[in-house]
Amino acid sequence: MIVQTFVATPTSFRSAGRSAMISGILGLMAYGFLLAAVLTRDSWILSDFVYFMFRSHDAAVILQLLFMVPVLFGLQKLSQKHPHGIGQTTLRVGIGALLFTALFLLLGIVKIFSDGHYLVPLGIFGAWMMVVNWRLMGSLPRALCWFGMIVGLGLVIFGSFFPGYAIFVDAVILRIPPVDMATYPEPPMNFANILLHQIIWIGSIIGVAPLPIWTMLAGRQLLRERL
Repeated sequence: MIVQTFVATPTSFRSAGRSAMISGILGLMAYGFLLAAVLTRDSWILSDFVYFMFRSHDAAVILQLLFMVPVLFGLQKLSQKHPHGIGQTTLRVGIGALLFTALFLLLGIVKIFSDGHYLVPLGIFGAWMMVVNWRLMGSLPRALCWFGMIVGLGLVIFGSFFPGYAIFVDAVILRIPPVDMATYPEPPMNFANILLHQIIWIGSIIGVAPLPIWTMLAGRQLLRERL
């Protein structure tokens, strides 16, 4: 079972808070790796350094998301002190989105999945964050909840890149006459491709980058929590 019993004690809240701090640090490291890869990449064919940075990002995000799982348990128990708290089904959706994102990243590292597949469950987690932060009003500071909803929206925008790319860019490549993989055509820089890359940057700035900050701020609240 993904979701197990979590007894709300001061120790469990502190454990969730510490896990949030670790997750936040890993998330900041992951975003640094991503920036290093994107800003030094000069073609669609990856250099060894860029490839290493992308893979370091993937590994750091996997750990970031795994350390977020106890945070979700902590926030769910914290929400039970107020009406309209986070239910078990909602908790399962959030944890499932985290675990599937981590799994898809791992499958991307071993080249079973395309690198972009992880964006779909990450976008689902963004939508989950928007809903849950609304429900956490009263359990967490209102400003932190609004911040979390903005971060969630950013993750939804970020996650929309993969399905958009598959529909509007990859579909164009498939209409190109078949060639061998050595001469596989570079993705066309059509209007859709340019727009999608602008969208992913927007999602990155308002979703991916501040997610570790929100996680650590939520963790600080959990560390302060007393029964």
